[in-house]
Amino acid sequence: MVSSSHEAMHRIFQEDPGVFSRTFRALGLPFDDPVAVTLLPTDLTETRPLERRVDTLLHFDTADPATGFLLAVEAQGKKDPGKLASWTYYLAHLYAKYGIPPLLLVVCQDKNTATWAAEPVDIGPPQWPALTMRPLVLGPTTCPRSPTPPRPPRTSLWRRSPRLHTGKTRTPMPY
Repeated sequence: MVSSSHEAMHRIFQEDPGVFSRTFRALGLPFDDPVAVTLLPTDLTETRPLERRVDTLLHFDTADPATGFLLAVEAQGKKDPGKLASWTYYLAHLYAKYGIPPLLLVVCQDKNTATWAAEPVDIGPPQWPALTMRPLVLGPTTCPRSPTPPRPPRTSLWRRSPRLHTGKTRTPMPY
């Protein structure tokens, strides 16, 4: 049941949208005064089915239950600016659905894609990003090189998938 205090806490911003910028400017966060404000529908339900599929999703249980997490793995072959919003959506959705901290791992075969995917994505105004998505990235530039590479075990991911670590570059990475 919605209470009058609940309504008052958010309706003040509908009645006087400028109170937001005035309040936070007084607190040291420089938000500009609005020139125009439009009240939008508050229902965030999707009106059409959206197909959102992560490439792989794993739940890691650990000895300490507080450190368990979800690992969403995405294989990314090239830069795709639309993926940044999708990845952020995946993480927020996974956290809302399971209540377990999610982590995104992006696996890339080339340096440019890996560099692009590793950039943090801030969502929100520059004064106060509300959400920052920071994926872990595995690719040609993020896998450490060893001067005397050890021989990988027969079951090693690198041994089973040599294209993963060599990618599309002509210089193979040592194991």
